[in-house]
Amino acid sequence: FSTIQTYVLEFGNQYMRVYKDQGQVQSGGSAFEISTPYLTAELFQLKFAQSADIMYICHPNHAARKLSRTGHTSWTLTEIDFTDGPYLESNSTATTLTPSGTTGSVTITASASTFAATDVGRLVSFSNGRAKITNFSSATSVTATTQDDFDNTNAVTNWKLGAFSGTTGHPSCVSFFEQRLVFAGTTAEPQTLYFSKSGDYENMTSGTNADDAMIYTIASNQVNKVRYLKAQRTLIVGTTGGEFTISADGTDAAITPTNIVIKKQSSYG
Repeated sequence: FSTIQTYVLEFGNQYMRVYKDQGQVQSGGSAFEISTPYLTAELFQLKFAQSADIMYICHPNHAARKLSRTGHTSWTLTEIDFTDGPYLESNSTATTLTPSGTTGSVTITASASTFAATDVGRLVSFSNGRAKITNFSSATSVTATTQDDFDNTNAVTNWKLGAFSGTTGHPSCVSFFEQRLVFAGTTAEPQTLYFSKSGDYENMTSGTNADDAMIYTIASNQVNKVRYLKAQRTLIVGTTGGEFTISADGTDAAITPTNIVIKKQSSYG
């Protein structure tokens, strides 16, 4: 947090412990500990980005989480509840989605196989509304809770599913860059980067305004997964096949949806 408030965090098999001032933080006479979803075999794949008392943690097998501290023995680890997005590209097939209602808990029915059991917790957006899937019934039917009410109960082909899920994979990398929180490295989109809205780290609502969130895919002759992100004067993106930098097209300008530029720097991987 600062030069005088520093901690060491010990992650083990589904737990986290805390150390400060050359000792282990205690609670009730024993080591203070919180539970985590991370198994021993997964620990070395954890990536994190910190802002004061908040640390964002990523692992490809788990939804991105937020670690918060409010005291020496007051730490919480929760899934990030994004305001909106990010999403995959809009549906381009003839498959329709139809909600049973416009608000609250609704059943969403697809005209062809669309859903998977690993979609629980995934966002779905259509008819100027969005919902989070809470239960899987079949490949053509799920239950969801609306986060923004649907306009109607019509069958529509213009819909999109969330980019982060157990089906498509969760981001494996995270970093801050120019007042944005950046995620990358999902299973389905290994070369895609997801930038939050400027100054609103958990809002992934994309658009064309300067402060809107962005989704950017590296165009290269090979599809090499993003392995790390590092914020310097530019955002450095390391993939298995090369290193790239992301910046604005103007000198010292902040990145926006209309000026983002990515350049390959080397091919070390």
